[in-house]
Amino acid sequence: MIINFHQITEDDIEQYSAFIKDFYIEVSDLAPPSLFLWRDSFQVQIDQTADYAVLLCTYHEATYCLAPLIKPGVDPAPILQRIHAYFHRQNQAAVFRAVPRELLSLFPTDRYRIIPDRTYWDYLYRTKDLIELRGRKYQQKRNHINRFQQFYPFTYHSLTPEHFPACLRLFEHWAAEKTGQPEVHEERLALKEAFKHFSLLNLKGGALEVYGEIQAFAIGSRLNKDTAIVHFEKANAEFSGIYAVINQQFIAREWADTKYINREDDMGLPGLRQAKERYHPFRMVEKFTVVEVGA
Repeated sequence: MIINFHQITEDDIEQYSAFIKDFYIEVSDLAPPSLFLWRDSFQVQIDQTADYAVLLCTYHEATYCLAPLIKPGVDPAPILQRIHAYFHRQNQAAVFRAVPRELLSLFPTDRYRIIPDRTYWDYLYRTKDLIELRGRKYQQKRNHINRFQQFYPFTYHSLTPEHFPACLRLFEHWAAEKTGQPEVHEERLALKEAFKHFSLLNLKGGALEVYGEIQAFAIGSRLNKDTAIVHFEKANAEFSGIYAVINQQFIAREWADTKYINREDDMGLPGLRQAKERYHPFRMVEKFTVVEVGA
């Protein structure tokens, strides 16, 4: 048998969502909404059976698999051999990215090179910490929220389709200062897909209305039984403290029943890393790149 990748579809994402209920997924890369929303930018393809799910991505001319998900009791060796054969037909060694530590056992070190990749580690926070913001380490965040509440009367809304056009307008306002950055266009495409497939992907969102206009919004989904993941968070930075408010309000209003919040990686960007570290993650979700050797 050969691996049979095809472009991921709505039907695939429904089947994949059902399949991964047997796994405890922690890495944001394997979240069904992440795969579907960014499917065009990352050219996401899938091969899925009752025994396994394998995702293939091509981004900036680099082709790689995400960590293969294989049902317990199924021999991984034939599946990995099929993946290898696919890469060998493309005249390259097999490459796997965003592999969590718990799946490294699939890759014996005599056949693979295992490389920690801090750039793509996810930030995992305690939900309670992000809601309550207790202690000296969150003093600055509390100050930002208090100042915002003092100066700006606002209303929180759980996101519904009626809010989508205003959220897109806000995104374009945010994007106006970032012309020429391809990542912004990719995020725009993903956001439009989120609004188009909001129900299919079981997304939840929240928005802040200030002076009659949506000035901040956030969108997320459930990653596993304990964890929610934040896919988008955008705000009008002209309102000082607004990011701290949408962060807290969105988690408190939509995800208070979770233990953890995954806020994805920082893409190696110093400013984004600093912003995420200021919220004091509970821990990092480590990811590794795995490369076949001797191919």
